[in-house]
Amino acid sequence: MVWIRWAMAGAIAGLLGIAPGAAGADEIGCLKASGKSGSRCLERYLKPIEKCRAKQGPECEAALRTEGGALDEVVAAAEPTLRDRCDLQSALDLGFLRLDDVVLRSTETCRDFAEDFLETAYVPDPTALADAERSCQRFIARQLGGLRKKTIAAYGKGCLLKRARGKVCDVAKLDSKLEKRRAKAEAKILAKCSLPPITDDVATRTADVVSRARHFAQRVYPPNTLGPAAEFGPFPVGVRTLPLEDVARMNVEGDGPRPVLTEVYYPSTDAAVAGLSGDVASVIGIPIVETPTFRDVAAAPGPFPIVLFSHGNGGIRFQSLYFAAHLASHGYVVVSPDHHGNSILDGIAGVSDPDVAMNRPLDMSFLIDQLEGFQVEGGHFLEGALDLDAIGASGHSFGGFTVFALAGGASSGGTFTEPRVDAILPLAPAAVGLTPAFFESISIPTLVIGGTLDETTAYETNQRAPYDALSSGAAVVGLATLRNAGHFTFSDFCEVPRDLLEFLGGFDEACEPRHLAWRYARDLFSLVGLHFFDATLKGDAAALAALDPARLSELDDLTYESK
Repeated sequence: MVWIRWAMAGAIAGLLGIAPGAAGADEIGCLKASGKSGSRCLERYLKPIEKCRAKQGPECEAALRTEGGALDEVVAAAEPTLRDRCDLQSALDLGFLRLDDVVLRSTETCRDFAEDFLETAYVPDPTALADAERSCQRFIARQLGGLRKKTIAAYGKGCLLKRARGKVCDVAKLDSKLEKRRAKAEAKILAKCSLPPITDDVATRTADVVSRARHFAQRVYPPNTLGPAAEFGPFPVGVRTLPLEDVARMNVEGDGPRPVLTEVYYPSTDAAVAGLSGDVASVIGIPIVETPTFRDVAAAPGPFPIVLFSHGNGGIRFQSLYFAAHLASHGYVVVSPDHHGNSILDGIAGVSDPDVAMNRPLDMSFLIDQLEGFQVEGGHFLEGALDLDAIGASGHSFGGFTVFALAGGASSGGTFTEPRVDAILPLAPAAVGLTPAFFESISIPTLVIGGTLDETTAYETNQRAPYDALSSGAAVVGLATLRNAGHFTFSDFCEVPRDLLEFLGGFDEACEPRHLAWRYARDLFSLVGLHFFDATLKGDAAALAALDPARLSELDDLTYESK
């Protein structure tokens, strides 16, 4: 079963502070094939374009880019190797969804990063350069290309593959070595020639090459050694959609009760899901993404702590379903509503809630009321499954604002304090209109998670500033920061097929080469989020100890601080 394979993947490493164990032979073979074919595809994609730009006109490159042309052939050539060396088991163990997903993500990565490296290394029209400028351009491209290759090899084969084999990689030492290489490449370029705009900001461009090459290595050598807390837990995950209505509030049209369409993710049992296929999330009847959940199956015997989840502005109740499923697989019931008048479906229908900032937290309080009823309702699938004395809340973006509202006191928009919520985990939250005094009023455990490349809810004003204003004293008051994570890194947008993602938006805030590899990023915040809720809702002393900044400092690409 799929959930068992995901759970098994967590066994390849120990908990934080414990050396990882070696991966299986099939997994190593697939990882090597992914890394080798990805790196080879990248270089074979770049080489003919660079030749065109060095010696010929734009017609040369245009011919390469024709449908079915040389570049398409380069990308297609990666598939046989991946299929020969990977099977379903090894693909799942590496965090892919299926064997076809290994091929899809490898080819997407090849194209995306090749085009990004070209943009970094070349002026907009290199074929129009004079002879001296063209010579300079070729030199710059060689220097940046060498830096790219060395970084990918050092971080991919020399570190991530090494870790998968159970060996140690000192990333701090590696980063220092790569910085010296970057500085050397910068100095060589500046000493050789001048070619605006490249040499005007060569420090930035060389840094971008190192950063992108690191992200490329994370894509083609996917890190999967964070330990059990980053992997799916022992429970297969059930999912149900509940068409709830709050009769105390009117819908936007004013002709009926407010709908609170809700997705519930919950622990199930092996027997309940035996022989079933995983659910596929759909929007207006269009399949969007495969999920590690099973629809309408029985719940496991509880009681389980509850986590409410609030989607972002114009989002949908299953926009962060992998995080919800992750928590559910570890023994949580996750309850995630569509916020009427503020979901993607409402946007399509032209329905907008003018009081959305007020109604969002009221939706969450309404759901707690409903859960209290489900707990004692005879025959309800959640009867007896809920621990109503252990309720957490999480949310992304506007959803982060929503859970802040549940935890704090008075604000300019009103007071929505929900005393039944015991801990909050805002992801890339918006903090617009919330004052330092509001954040000082929050007294329950709070962990804010954000990304340094967030351009929608800027990190310094929406994550750092709220954390700085929080009072100390709760069991956990923390700030986790993911290096180079974008705003939608905390959603599942990058899992969506490209043609649909163009309609939904968000690619440029999560899925570009400048961003931390999204599945790896999801492992990071899922690990920290699980520790947080285990510590605050389950009273797990080991989980609380795992949130020690000294222990979390062992993780790459994440910094953590606490009060």
